Amino acid sequence: MSNRDNIEITLITENDRERMEQVAQMETDVFPDPWSYHEVRSTVRQKHTFCAAAMEGDTLLGYFLCYYVLDECEIARIAVAESERRRGIGQMLFGFMEQICHEKQLKRMLLDVRKSNQTAIAFYEKNKFGIDGERKLYYGGKNPEDAILMSRMV
Repeated sequence: MSNRDNIEITLITENDRERMEQVAQMETDVFPDPWSYHEVRSTVRQKHTFCAAAMEGDTLLGYFLCYYVLDECEIARIAVAESERRRGIGQMLFGFMEQICHEKQLKRMLLDVRKSNQTAIAFYEKNKFGIDGERKLYYGGKNPEDAILMSRMV
């Protein structure tokens, strides 16, 4: 495994087709309800979004997709490749996300997470997110599940 010095966090732009394709592929690897390339591209192209990738050379290690409105940032997706976990990549992505929130003068970050995803919940709690509530059966599909709503101030 290479060290964190070789990892670069960069914004994903609407002209970055290869990166969006990599994100869509990782979606299918890590989420039970993956977004398609077209959904990823649509998100990246929106005016009030910011999206970034953690790269090691040409290899996508992780990414996030965020929406913002007024002074709030919604983390729509954040993921790290299963083989790359426990390297601090999620924390690097989160730090980059926080920087952008400060630059855009966003004051609050919010998200929803599957109730069963205890690893993600622990990560968010480590990063000072608090639980705001639950949405019953928020996630549909083959495995309907409740969502935990979390937020924190930037």
